[in-house]
Amino acid sequence: MSLYSKRRGRRSLAAIAAAMLMASVLAVVAGSPAQAANTSFEVKVDHDNNAATDMVREFAGQDRYDTARRLAINFAREKGGLGAVPAVFVASGDTLVDSISVAGLAGYVDAPILLTPTDSLHGGVADFIENYGVSRVHVLGGEAAVSAATVSMIEDLINSPTVTRIAGSDRYATAAATAAMIETDSSWCGTEANSAVLINGHSDALPFGVAVQTTAFRLQLPVLMTASDELPDATAEFISDNDVEHVQIIGGVGTVSADVAATLTSMGVDTVQRVDGDSAAAVSVALAQLASNGCSDDLAPVSSDRVVLVRGNPDGVAAAPVLASSLTGGAMVTPLIVGDSLPASVRDYLAATPEAISGIKLNLGIVAIGGTAAVSQSTMDAAIEAAASAGALTVQIGAGDNPSTTDSREGDSNSDGVTNADDVVRPQTGTASFALYFSDDVKSGPDGNSGDGLALSTKLRDIIEVNGVPAVVTSAVTGVTGGGCANNVVYVTLGQSLANGDVISVASSGLKLGTAEDQRSVASASASVKAAPGDTGRPQVSIVGIAGAASGTSPGVSAFTVTITDPGGLAADTLTAADFSYTRGAGSQNVSSTSTTDPVVTFGDATITGHTADAPVTIHTTTVSLTNALVSGDRLTLKAGRVRDVSGNQNAAKSGTAANAQASPSIRSVLMSGLHHSAHNAWSLPATAADATTATGGANAVTIRAKGTGDAAGAAGNAWVIVFDTASTHSAAMPLDIDVRVDTKGKRVTVRFVNGEATAHDLVAALRANGEFDSRFSVSLPCAGSTRAVLGVSPANRNVAATPTNEGRTQFAIEVNFNTYVSAVSVEQHGALLEDLLAAAAMRASVLNTDAGIRAEAAGDSGTAARGGLDMVSTEQTAMTGPTRRVRYEGETALAGLLPMAGDLVNTTAGATTLAASEGPPAIAAREEAPSVATGYAANDDDTPVKARTNQDLNAASQNRIAVSSSVKAR
Repeated sequence: MSLYSKRRGRRSLAAIAAAMLMASVLAVVAGSPAQAANTSFEVKVDHDNNAATDMVREFAGQDRYDTARRLAINFAREKGGLGAVPAVFVASGDTLVDSISVAGLAGYVDAPILLTPTDSLHGGVADFIENYGVSRVHVLGGEAAVSAATVSMIEDLINSPTVTRIAGSDRYATAAATAAMIETDSSWCGTEANSAVLINGHSDALPFGVAVQTTAFRLQLPVLMTASDELPDATAEFISDNDVEHVQIIGGVGTVSADVAATLTSMGVDTVQRVDGDSAAAVSVALAQLASNGCSDDLAPVSSDRVVLVRGNPDGVAAAPVLASSLTGGAMVTPLIVGDSLPASVRDYLAATPEAISGIKLNLGIVAIGGTAAVSQSTMDAAIEAAASAGALTVQIGAGDNPSTTDSREGDSNSDGVTNADDVVRPQTGTASFALYFSDDVKSGPDGNSGDGLALSTKLRDIIEVNGVPAVVTSAVTGVTGGGCANNVVYVTLGQSLANGDVISVASSGLKLGTAEDQRSVASASASVKAAPGDTGRPQVSIVGIAGAASGTSPGVSAFTVTITDPGGLAADTLTAADFSYTRGAGSQNVSSTSTTDPVVTFGDATITGHTADAPVTIHTTTVSLTNALVSGDRLTLKAGRVRDVSGNQNAAKSGTAANAQASPSIRSVLMSGLHHSAHNAWSLPATAADATTATGGANAVTIRAKGTGDAAGAAGNAWVIVFDTASTHSAAMPLDIDVRVDTKGKRVTVRFVNGEATAHDLVAALRANGEFDSRFSVSLPCAGSTRAVLGVSPANRNVAATPTNEGRTQFAIEVNFNTYVSAVSVEQHGALLEDLLAAAAMRASVLNTDAGIRAEAAGDSGTAARGGLDMVSTEQTAMTGPTRRVRYEGETALAGLLPMAGDLVNTTAGATTLAASEGPPAIAAREEAPSVATGYAANDDDTPVKARTNQDLNAASQNRIAVSSSVKAR
């Protein structure tokens, strides 16, 4: 064996000054809690490739020897397996001290540390050396630590490794001999000085050494030992012989005294500093803070989402190689020293971890070295609680819409036009479905997996119950809407029925359902299956008759109009003359039912087809004709119990009496509904604002969508422009700076990349941080793709507009009420009536409309795609036949039950001026006159030719107020 030592040159005064500056930094230990990581969890592994068995701690050995072996296996596996670990260190598991002093040399050689009993070779050590083809074994300490017989056993292994003993006369001399084998200058982070670490070598103080092991391994620093109050000769000789310029003492003066520090200074050591702390836990926290206290370059890479809990000894003494290099693929993981409970300093450190890093919520994984005898479950639980700021996910249970079915509202059980958690689950036969509405996203990725690798449906099978019994969950999928994943809503399908009164519940468990970056437990919840309220309402009947003698070429009206309505649906029925009774008025020539013969009754449509899911019938209109024209006083009655609804309710008797036509039909009022924002504009990043993968439809596509409230909702959002800009002085090397500005007057959002390399997550974080933006727009990342890739921005790209869908849509209805029944509104006059109403409104809103012509432009005209906008019925409205008092413009038959026709855009014809979506729909103000034109809109009740009347008789000249009302509700 040969010991290597060499003389190092003196460093500059600047280096010494820099080292002195670091002294004050390292004296800082954990302070008061700031903002903990979003979530935290204990990192476990699948030890048997069986999802049915519990995950376990990877390094939970049966004893210290088995724990060290497991650590070495992790190290070898990450290095490449067989042949990738040519050398190992073997130390005594009885004394342990030599395994700590070898940390720096282990980093220099890049080798793991194994433990064996003094007088025998542990079977795990022998297996590791043979299984991984280790060719060189360094035994630490003299024969009192590892006996000669044990060394012989190593040499006699099948692969006959070369064995070298590194030893001194005592532990201090062994540490010095070990340090001398590091054949390179080593510096403590933040300095350029030739450095060494000094720890208390007493067995009771070994946890302080365990705390610094990982840092020493990473920096390949000599680890020297001292007594508490006196510097051993072997240590002093190493410092002098190797011209050590900087000594970093580990622990406070209670561990390594001020006298020892003074001795070092008197020997000519340029700088003597200490990582202060009255406990090994406090020292481990101070060391954990090095990466953020000026040492990031020396220690990099350092894991930002993992920490390790280590018992000071014996399990932690062999952990340094794994924590410094192999646990997270090369990133160093901070070791934190714990005891029988979680120390306050460690708790404070965990509570101060950041909630998010670069816009990504931090899900902090906590690894334990050793089993529960080393790191108890109560200590681990306390650490998890301290490290997490986000509470459990909450969940609500509602009916839910199937995301694979477009333009459907099958889950809108309360018929409020919105599908959400307020929709109760109804009874279902055979198979059943419902939705879970979580308070935040519950998965990431199209495969349905969360961060722990279990499929979403697999997890839900464990926690969804019906009446306290595990439910038969056949599938669970999230809904995808508007270019971004709606991962907070899970649509669940059951292979079983749900009956009225059944209770669906989500049971509490240890499962995590958050995204890969946001693993969170789920609070329990339940909801009852409820049948729809019983329908006790009778079908409603309206009977209208207009009396009028024949005049000229227009014969008198000889029919009553019978209208039967029921919101729940009508059952199939056939009406006959026997279902009616007729009483004639004075002068009538028709036959009364009091006569010896039944009245002569014929029907326009006597058969009610009945309500079905595919052909819903909620209104049925028929004409009941008599032989002769009606006269005032003629009375028709539908007898009670002659029509039914689908719930079996029967009609009450209803009569209608013919009345003379009013001479001058006029508009009594014009009512306008409230606004219904049924769709919102969305924008995708332009390819020139970021790299190709972030372009529209790419894996990194960031989607911006207007929210449902505010001045960008619905059709108003179509007027907004979102542009991306890169500053001419942009530097990727500078700190990240993304400037977001919102011009509410000009309806423009500008996103400028000022400096730095931005990822998609950085962009999303910057957008959400702007209050003006966040109040109007939501922004989402995709379900899949490399969202951490750096966006390709260039100063050559200035003010590049994001690509809008222009699908924002605001719906409203207009209802025109006449003062009397009118017999018809013709096809031609529908358009005239609507255009005049909108033109008058446009003039009051100061919208340019020189020729008083406003048209409704239907979606898809001229082969274009459907557009958003202010929805209004097309001027191609079919004729309405009376008698009716009301004309309602709210959409075509295909969209019955909604507000107006989807996809129509109201434009002015003059100069193609659009009624600006941002101004909302045309304002119809109170106390305004109805439009006045030379011809009427509706034929009079007695069908007298309109042109035969004077302007006073035209409904356009009524001069009645146009009223604003919310009585026309969205349905």
